[in-house]
Amino acid sequence: MGGKKFPWRAILIGSFLSVLVALYSAYAGLKIGGVYWPMVTTAVVCMALVKSIGGRDRNETNVMQTTASTGGLLAGGIIFTIPAIFMLGLQVSATDMLLVGITGGLLGLLFTYPLRKKMIVQDKLPYADGTAAAAIIKAGDAGGKQGRTMMAAFGFGASFAFARDILRLFPSYVNLESLKAVAAKFFSFGSSISLIPLAGGYLIGARFTLAWFLGGAATYFLLVPYLVSSGIFQDKSVVLIEVSKPLGAGIVIGAAIAYFITAGIPVFLRTAAHYAEGKFGKKMGLAVLVLSVALVYLFNLSLPIAAIAVVGAFFMAYIGARITGEMNVDPMEIFAMIILLGAKFFFGFGVLHLALLAAVVCIAAGIAGDAMQDFKTGHILGTPPEHQLAAEVAGVISAGLVMGTLMLAFASIGFGTIDFPAPQAVAIKEIIQAGDLQGIIVAGALAGLAYTLVAEKVGLGATAIAFGIGLYVPIELSVPLFIGGCIRYAADRIKKTEIFRLVAGGLIAGEGLVGAIIVLAAAAKFLVI
Repeated sequence: MGGKKFPWRAILIGSFLSVLVALYSAYAGLKIGGVYWPMVTTAVVCMALVKSIGGRDRNETNVMQTTASTGGLLAGGIIFTIPAIFMLGLQVSATDMLLVGITGGLLGLLFTYPLRKKMIVQDKLPYADGTAAAAIIKAGDAGGKQGRTMMAAFGFGASFAFARDILRLFPSYVNLESLKAVAAKFFSFGSSISLIPLAGGYLIGARFTLAWFLGGAATYFLLVPYLVSSGIFQDKSVVLIEVSKPLGAGIVIGAAIAYFITAGIPVFLRTAAHYAEGKFGKKMGLAVLVLSVALVYLFNLSLPIAAIAVVGAFFMAYIGARITGEMNVDPMEIFAMIILLGAKFFFGFGVLHLALLAAVVCIAAGIAGDAMQDFKTGHILGTPPEHQLAAEVAGVISAGLVMGTLMLAFASIGFGTIDFPAPQAVAIKEIIQAGDLQGIIVAGALAGLAYTLVAEKVGLGATAIAFGIGLYVPIELSVPLFIGGCIRYAADRIKKTEIFRLVAGGLIAGEGLVGAIIVLAAAAKFLVI
């Protein structure tokens, strides 16, 4: 334990923060199709909290931050996959989502922790956000500037969300029918009036938001006008459903395959031998066996599905941890799609089991990347890794406890709509429901595959994924995302990236948290909506 006292207080407070991070990450992620590394945001918040309770220990701050940040990536793994079940007209219980979240999260940790020494200590992979969080904690916030900046942004985002929905919160006070009509149009949950796409676009950056916007522009200014004016389709909505959605999903699928071929497989083949050096150990091997059996009995899965889930989680957690270290991105939904494609077309599993399989793999990959970012922070600060592992487990469990209830509340509003576009889950749904693949999906997949293979050579990465998503999400989302990306480009040029990053993170946390709480309250019948 490194001679340091075990930070129970930090883990308890961090577990509560993990729940809050999961709430706002799920709300925001369903809107903009992305969950962002929460290390920097939680580092600033945890510094302020530790100071307020009379603490001065960096170890306590780091463990609290480690616990808190876990909720964001666990939420990401669930929102990228589980909404597909609801969009397919099926149901999944809150208990099943709880078990999926905890199982996937623990698998990710089990497969990642033995690699900490190799990837972080020996290979010295950068893990950019983990390094940034360590720098923030190391430097401290003596004047409180960072904390004030983030809290001001958080307060503004929270107030904005509350004001946007105020007429729906208290409908009995609104007597004018015309005012009610305006409220219904402009103040609905998740309407285009939101700060999250703007702030999210800033965090995503100019390159990917441009690709996303070009996808939206191609649909609304090229595909729709041409197909309607030529008489091929009579209605714009039909074009969006029958052309842009399967075409965009196909491009995402093709890009995912290409990305896995060009980045995932080489990473694994190049460094798979390092896993043996991690001293996996009999105890962890037994834990994996227990989780495998749990998958069979808890979800009524067949042994082959459970085996694929565990093996898929192993491969994708490893690759996710490595790619996160090298490129600071964790394409967790891509990994889920790859395993899903293989399971569907080689084994033909049922719809619900396919979605649960994708969720386990996606969560494992996301938690793997999150854990390695946090372990990087801890290595720089000298935090005992055992403390951080305990923190990660606590964060997984605490966030997992609320995600099922939250997703059921969100489902009452609807996924795949302007409220919650859930773009990754839309692609998952298209894969699951495809019988013999539609020609338009195949065409999109071939285009996405070819584009990504070329883009990787010229340094554009997996921008085809963003373009494909842009094809089928509402244009009301694409425009503010692109504006946010442009602001990021300008901030980078004047070297103000980090201060605005705190602002963007605060806005998303504020609006997302209040928005999620409102949805939960409405679902619990505390509010009349």
